[in-house]
Amino acid sequence: MLIKLSEDMQRAVEMKVRSKIDEVSVLDVNATAEEIRRAFVERNVALEDIAVSVAKFATQCGHPIEFAPQAPQHD
Repeated sequence: MLIKLSEDMQRAVEMKVRSKIDEVSVLDVNATAEEIRRAFVERNVALEDIAVSVAKFATQCGHPIEFAPQAPQHD
């Protein structure tokens, strides 16, 4: 189920994507979403929900994205 992220999580997505855009030519959506999920682990938000926001924001910025395979989550 996809949810709308809280304002602070959405800001974290935007800041992380902006910083990654300066570092990489193609943004790994799953890895970026995992970094954000770990920062907000106490909120128990699904990786897929965060990944949607990461992909959406990166494409709005015109940056290429990829969905690299992700290992199963173990928290």
